[in-house]
Amino acid sequence: MTAEVGVGVAGWGAAGRLMAAALGRSDRFRLAGIADRDPASRDAARRDAEVPAYQRVEDLVAAPGVDVLYVATPTAHHAEAIVAAAAAGVDVVCEKPAARTVAEAMFAVQTAADAGVQLLVGASHSYDAPVRALREVVECGRLGALTSVESSCHTDWHRRPRTSADLDATMGNGLVLRQGAHQFDVLRLVCGGAARSVSGLTFGGAGGAERGFAAHLRFADGIVASAYYHGGGGFDSRLTTWGVGELGTVELEPAPPLADFFALPGSAAAPPVTPTFGRTTATFDSGGAVVTATGLLVFDERGVDVVDVTDRPSGWDAVLVELADVLDGAAPVHDGAWAVATLEVCIAIHRSAATGAPVELRHQIALSHE
Repeated sequence: MTAEVGVGVAGWGAAGRLMAAALGRSDRFRLAGIADRDPASRDAARRDAEVPAYQRVEDLVAAPGVDVLYVATPTAHHAEAIVAAAAAGVDVVCEKPAARTVAEAMFAVQTAADAGVQLLVGASHSYDAPVRALREVVECGRLGALTSVESSCHTDWHRRPRTSADLDATMGNGLVLRQGAHQFDVLRLVCGGAARSVSGLTFGGAGGAERGFAAHLRFADGIVASAYYHGGGGFDSRLTTWGVGELGTVELEPAPPLADFFALPGSAAAPPVTPTFGRTTATFDSGGAVVTATGLLVFDERGVDVVDVTDRPSGWDAVLVELADVLDGAAPVHDGAWAVATLEVCIAIHRSAATGAPVELRHQIALSHE
């Protein structure tokens, strides 16, 4: 059966190849071509994916069979790619963050809307099945009202190869914008979307060079949320999730002395798992819940329920599920307005860290834009 929707990928880096892999698993979408400014990347795509490769995004979106553009270019080029796709009448999925600034993102979103094309932003970890299951616990009311959510993550982000642009917030980069976008998307989804204000601190640098950050968000109905991220290496959050990382694979093998203190089954013995991005814990009037490598643990007065969601899509596969639903007429969750709201939170962290004062948020939306 021939897939009916062709997807062009702009940027043949890690995210672009992960989307290509998800397209290969889909019965609705297919990889139709790629665009990349680097000749070696274009050659690799032609060789490995056996699809046409172009230097310019404008040529990709004009190519026959390209119905959707997935934007995985550097952040500084996200908005221009969205505008190019809109001009060609091509729907868009754009990596987070949507742009370098709120104004730039709002222009791109409005351009897409004026052209009548769909715009989703992802993949962020709010697409992951355990996070969506946690939101379902909130909505069903089994534990009463949600009171707080905490997200923390320890990685070696700064120990990986980085360019100067990767550490420049004015280019849409740095830890807050690149990794915080995941955490704030998760917190916004679980808490209902519309944050009221945020207070934040960065440490070990600033302006994109920060090695970590901490933030507190205030939502409606008295819900509070906190985010902590350290990207300088050392302690690793995967030690608390069976060694499972954000791609949904076992990345840490058991070895002393860590295996004496943490449950690390190893890749050969681990059950099916989902992507994990640090730890996310929620408290309710009548219980609590924590995200695990297979789904959720839900705590109530009767004890603990294990919720397994390993059969549900996460990551780029979940993006394609939402895209299919939207193309079939469903209301989106991760649309352009949602992306602007998450970007606003990220930029507000930098502003709050610089001024020492909380920042009131002006571009927030609730889930389903209610």
